[in-house]
Amino acid sequence: MNYTFQVAYLNTIRQKKVIPKNVIQEIENNKSFTYLISVLKEYKYSKIFSFTPPEISIFESTNFEDVLQTELKETIELISSLLLEKHIWLTNWLRFFINSTEIYSTNFISFFAQYNKLFDKLGSYLCKKLFNLVVDFENIKLFLSYVVLQKPLQELIFIPFGNIDEKKLKQLYPSIENLNKHLYYSLYPKTKISVQLQDENFNFYFNYYLEELIWESKFFYFTIEPIVFYFFEKFVETQKLKRIYYTIKS
Repeated sequence: MNYTFQVAYLNTIRQKKVIPKNVIQEIENNKSFTYLISVLKEYKYSKIFSFTPPEISIFESTNFEDVLQTELKETIELISSLLLEKHIWLTNWLRFFINSTEIYSTNFISFFAQYNKLFDKLGSYLCKKLFNLVVDFENIKLFLSYVVLQKPLQELIFIPFGNIDEKKLKQLYPSIENLNKHLYYSLYPKTKISVQLQDENFNFYFNYYLEELIWESKFFYFTIEPIVFYFFEKFVETQKLKRIYYTIKS
C-alpha cells in the first residue's frame, strides 16, 4: 500500500490546516472570541465564513459546535480523496468519532467486530494500536456507565477486542479503585477515572495516548498511517478548541 504521493500532499496541507500548539495556547491565554475567530479563518475552518458577523453567531454554542463538526466532516472528505479504493472503509470508521450515539443504538459489538477484522487485514501495527486504544477507552466508558446505572454483573457487555480483556473487566466490576490499579499497572498509567469524571477529563486521558500515536505516525512517509492519523490530529484540535470556547464563554 504505497501512499508516498498522498503523504507528501497531506504534509503540505497540514501546514495550512493544523493549528500549531503555540497558537492554541495563545487562544487560551487571550480568552477572546475575536482572536479565536481570526485563527479559525486563518486555518480555513470553512463554516466560520458563513456567519455574519461571526462574533455574534458563534456566541450561540450550537453554531460553534457546527463549525467544528463541519471541519471534521471535511477532513474525512479529504482523507477519502487520498485513500485507495480498498481502504475507503476507513472513512466510515472515522465517522464514528463524529457521532458515536448512532453506533450504540444498534449492535455495537458487531460494529467493532467488523472493524477489528478490517484493521487486522490492513497490516499496519500502528493503526491496530489505534483501534485497540479506542476499544479500551470505549470499554472504560462502558464500565463507568454500568457502575452509575448499578447494572448486575450478568448484564454487562464489553467489546471483546483491545488490550484490556473483557473477562478482566467483569472481574474488576464494580470497583473503580481496582480498575484504576489495573490501568496503572498495564498500558494506561496516566489514566485515573471516577464516577464524577467529566467528558473533558476523560477525553484528556484518551487524547494523551492518542497524541503519542499521532506523533509516531509522522515518521511514516510511504504508507497509510499519516493519512489515518491526520483525522485524529484534527479531532484532538477541535476538542481543544471546544474546551477553550466554553472557558471563554463562561
